[in-house]
Amino acid sequence: MNLEAQLHEGAKRHRSKNGYWFEEDDSVWQLRKGVKVYVGAVRALLDSESSRGFTATLVHYASTLSADHTANMAKGIRTILDTTASSSITVTTLINFRATLTHATEYRLGAVSGFICAWHDLGYPGIDDDVVDLLESWTLRGNDKGDAIKRLDPAQGPLTDNELMAFNESATSAFEKDQISITDLSIALLTSNTGRRPIQVTHTKICDLDGTRKNKHGDPMYVINIPRAKQQGEGFRESFTAFAMSHELWAVLNAQRKICIASVETILGYELQEADRSKLPLFPDLDAFYHVNSLAELRQLLQTDYLHLKSETITDILQKVVLKSECYSERTGEILELTARRFRYTIGTRAAREGCGKMIIAELLDHADTQNVDVYTANTPEFAAKLDEKLGFLMAPYARAFMGIVVDKEQDAKRGDDLSSRIRHNGAGAGTCGTYGYCGANAPIPCYTCTNFQPWLDGPHEKVYQDLLNDRQRVYEITKDEAVTAALDRTIYAVAQVILRCKARREELARQEGK
Repeated sequence: MNLEAQLHEGAKRHRSKNGYWFEEDDSVWQLRKGVKVYVGAVRALLDSESSRGFTATLVHYASTLSADHTANMAKGIRTILDTTASSSITVTTLINFRATLTHATEYRLGAVSGFICAWHDLGYPGIDDDVVDLLESWTLRGNDKGDAIKRLDPAQGPLTDNELMAFNESATSAFEKDQISITDLSIALLTSNTGRRPIQVTHTKICDLDGTRKNKHGDPMYVINIPRAKQQGEGFRESFTAFAMSHELWAVLNAQRKICIASVETILGYELQEADRSKLPLFPDLDAFYHVNSLAELRQLLQTDYLHLKSETITDILQKVVLKSECYSERTGEILELTARRFRYTIGTRAAREGCGKMIIAELLDHADTQNVDVYTANTPEFAAKLDEKLGFLMAPYARAFMGIVVDKEQDAKRGDDLSSRIRHNGAGAGTCGTYGYCGANAPIPCYTCTNFQPWLDGPHEKVYQDLLNDRQRVYEITKDEAVTAALDRTIYAVAQVILRCKARREELARQEGK
């Protein structure tokens, strides 16, 4: 790929908003990494005049709007032509197409109506005045935005606090078990913590990581400047939103930075200057670097998204994480169904639940205005429910919050001969910690959701369980806030799961003795 050569080819060459050059007469336009528009398939359905007008309008969209939106407009026009067997967009075409739609699918015409009106307004041939008059006279139902949020859909809507916690813990655990890479972990945690769109995550570069700031107390601040997306008139990495992160997330992303530099330099066969390193994608498409022939070409490509991961990869990685870690939803009892969009829903939902206004929610979700945040504030969903002793045991098998292993006795545990590894509750031994590293957790409560915890068969788990329920009730009486109270629920499910496993193990041992 030689960008310099592309700059000087024919007059019909145009540049997409994402910096990709495409030839107007080509049948396929690549507008960004992973997005192609099959223009020829639409032109083949249109008469010559309409074809010219459609192409010119699509060039305008491709040059000024997002690649995805441009591709969707081309698909929308093709659907209308295919459905009605038409060779142009006329009043009859639109009336016939609308007749095929239901109340639930009417948005398909509404979505493309703006393109048809723009086609006319730009003065390109193919759209008569009466077509625009007809569209403006119709009230077309839009896509039902936020339906999954309103219904608290367990497969597409926002995550519960327990599901979000389970995902983050499961991703970390999977990395510790070498089931996923540091890149997978980085993408998983960055997406879950920020709720940013996949294209924003993949467009980040090493230079976006900033560990030089300090707060007013002089303590270090860790920031990532995430590129904005879907901002009208803006191209590749033209504006950013700063996001402050925890030291733990910073450590993960910093490790990803080092891996990225080492991997890229290994492929290229030479070390890069620090200025070039800083412009590398934080999440590179390593295969693309094999096609870089010179440092000059590398520097040109670093100005585009060519060397970045495809945005579609993000969902694949999130699904890989939940499968490898066997992350379950306590609502369905099944592996958590996950897309990046669900994290956006979760952040908006939690913000509304905490009483944040529309402007704050819009800023958290990186919206340019507040027109799409009503779904969060108009109907604030509440996941938390009163948790009693029986419900904890009923939910435990679904939540699968316990991640360690039950041992018959202390001597059977890893480090069972090390007295310093004992985990106690009110003075009584509850289990063994299997890690040699430092842990500052306030044992034993956090231990029950840790992969390194090995509870003993005769440990005081029932007492831990009852104490947690009492604490939950005490917190609720103080705060009257179920969301705050529910912070203990995942640990309660984990302890209940340990109790159930211990019961099953004792029954198994009793059967063995009876033989």
